[in-house]
Amino acid sequence: MTKFWLIILRIICVIQIILAVFNSILSLIGLLMQTSFIYLFQAIAFAFIAALPVLVFQIMNQNFPDKIIAGKQRKYFNRIFLINFLLTTILFGFVFRDYEDAISIAKMIDKPVYRLNFGLFIGFLFSLVMLVFHFCILYGLFWLRSHINYNASRKQFDFENPNEKI
Repeated sequence: MTKFWLIILRIICVIQIILAVFNSILSLIGLLMQTSFIYLFQAIAFAFIAALPVLVFQIMNQNFPDKIIAGKQRKYFNRIFLINFLLTTILFGFVFRDYEDAISIAKMIDKPVYRLNFGLFIGFLFSLVMLVFHFCILYGLFWLRSHINYNASRKQFDFENPNEKI
């Protein structure tokens, strides 16, 4: 199960990086077109969201399965994890905003929401997928850290082996 979960986590991370970078670029384009400060905030938020899957790849490559996270890497891990935990509120906001947009479009063309074309729900689906993947990545990082700490604490040295006679 561990290898399967790690493969799924890597796939989710790649998709999340693509979505976050795409949204960050769209926010920067919005900043250039409309010169509104909120687009700069969105671009920074999506850059932090894209940094989280990069952290997953770093931890998988450097620390997994039994090298403990310490020093500057631990400080960076804690900060990025906390910032991204707080950024879930922004992702929830995008989900609700896109859903409200779909409802307002349905009211304008006088159709029920469930009869709208699929193309009108693309923004909502992207936001929803980003939110679900973000939760998966946060859980994956929590799982990785607890698994690494467990393996590092179980690690035995040669002199601790009870079967060896001195």
